[in-house]
Amino acid sequence: MFTTLTKEQTAEDNVTTSHGLLLKGGFVRQSSSGIYSMLPLGLRTLEKIENIIDEELKSIGSQKLALPVLLSAENWKKSGRWNASKGEFFRLKDRRDTDMLLSPTHEEEITQLVAAELKSSKQLPMRLYQIGRKYRDEFRPRAGLLRGREFVMKDLYTFDASVEDAYISYDLVAKAYQNIFQRIGVPFVVAEADSGNMGGSKSHEYHLISPAGEDTLLTCSSCGYTANEELAIGKLPENNDNEVNNVIIDMNDTTTTNNQASTTQLQFTAFNKEGDSLHNGKATIVTLPGRSVNHIKIEKELRRYLEEQNMMPNDGILDLKSTLDINQQQEEQVLSNHVFIDDSVKSYSLSSSSGGQLIMHGPDHFRTASAGDTCASCSNNNNNNNSSENKKKNALTTVKAIEVGHTFYLGTKYSKTLGCEFLPSDRQKNKQKQAAEMGCYGIGISRMVATAAEVCHDDRGIVWPDTIAPYRICIVPTSNNNKELNRLAETIYDTLEDVTLFKVKNRGLFTNDIVIDDRKQMFGSKMTDAELIGYPFIIVLGKNALEEGIVEVNQRVQGEPNIKNKVPIDQLGQWLFERQII
Repeated sequence: MFTTLTKEQTAEDNVTTSHGLLLKGGFVRQSSSGIYSMLPLGLRTLEKIENIIDEELKSIGSQKLALPVLLSAENWKKSGRWNASKGEFFRLKDRRDTDMLLSPTHEEEITQLVAAELKSSKQLPMRLYQIGRKYRDEFRPRAGLLRGREFVMKDLYTFDASVEDAYISYDLVAKAYQNIFQRIGVPFVVAEADSGNMGGSKSHEYHLISPAGEDTLLTCSSCGYTANEELAIGKLPENNDNEVNNVIIDMNDTTTTNNQASTTQLQFTAFNKEGDSLHNGKATIVTLPGRSVNHIKIEKELRRYLEEQNMMPNDGILDLKSTLDINQQQEEQVLSNHVFIDDSVKSYSLSSSSGGQLIMHGPDHFRTASAGDTCASCSNNNNNNNSSENKKKNALTTVKAIEVGHTFYLGTKYSKTLGCEFLPSDRQKNKQKQAAEMGCYGIGISRMVATAAEVCHDDRGIVWPDTIAPYRICIVPTSNNNKELNRLAETIYDTLEDVTLFKVKNRGLFTNDIVIDDRKQMFGSKMTDAELIGYPFIIVLGKNALEEGIVEVNQRVQGEPNIKNKVPIDQLGQWLFERQII
């Protein structure tokens, strides 16, 4: 087996524990900034996650395919994402000067593919997925596999004849995701999320709770409500400190005329998908002091208004910037002034110096929710129970988490633009073609490897869940020179590997999942490495194995000493089988 000198490898950044452990344990090696080679141990864990995903997605009727990594920019320009995501993607030109990119995602490509084949609603639903490499030009790659420039992803795309059918597909995939994460064996949470530039109206994120996470979730222990802070809604505790009254709003000043409210000013520009400027404006947001503005909610509300007023197309691009970045020439080009009133502002007036027509939005939840806010879901369902104890129980709390999966209902955002249409199955005359209803669903597989290591480790190394450990069992003879002991190790290996024994789903549970550490190293060093690598079960073969037919089985437990068991060799296979997580 290919092994590495684990003790010599250290992480250049100390952002996450997992990255250092994956380097020391011989799972990955850095090729360049944000790009990593998967070594045999890392690849085995990666492939085990892929196998679980394959089984669960195929169980809901999904089919696997492979899409190209090198993509033409043509469809990206049609969808508007070519100009909307400058700087994020690896772009290049071929020798004919044609724009191309390394795939960060495949919505346009899969839609083009299905559009060429889809004729009738009788062909629907379609559920197509792939597992492959993706690329993103991260400005500052960090934390190893958690934020790299090249990564392995599973992306599933669904095509349905109606919104109702698309929601059925969404729920089926959500159930498959639940099964996937439960089988992987790492605790996870599902959070309501923003769709971002993916589009669509329904979105959920799948997170593993970890202090190393970059996402902040707000959650309610009473009802289970969980949402990314970009989308979370929290009601302010009912007291005078959380109300803003008599605010005077001056569009020509970035601060209010009293200390009761906080004012933030932004400039926005609306573009069409080709990148041509259509409309400029200024947005002033008034919130409770000490509360940050939720820029995503501002952008959504502003986009909704501009689209309704035909000031920008629904596939256009909206760019929000701080007024601190605006020069005088840009200031003179402002065509409209928008005021966003947070629902914490109970009364306000406009300064006479503001001038011009102001477009008012709200009152609404334009601030970012914070820990201590009251859960809106609980509040809506418990209007008659306002006891202090109930309010405390319904308070939102924050946790840091790592996103490993995301699901989106896309609607017809891509299918309309790229002509993915079908004829309805009814027999009406002059029937019109309909755009397919789409969904997309991703899981970061290489990120999952790092996240599992981040969540499941202790001061001795990684503690992999059984289902994704590189090997379930490691056999460690106490002597390198005892030929009889080494022969016994091979006999135990062959017995456990027997495909006719210990079967699950018509395959041997331990087949191709056992390794013998026969390196010419000291026994203590081998045990240290076995704990670092994170084998769930370590079978120690010493003199008792030869004299009494008994081995010592060390079961790895996170944060605790190994559980040591004396097991007769003739009962070893059944003993191990009964303790496996399938």
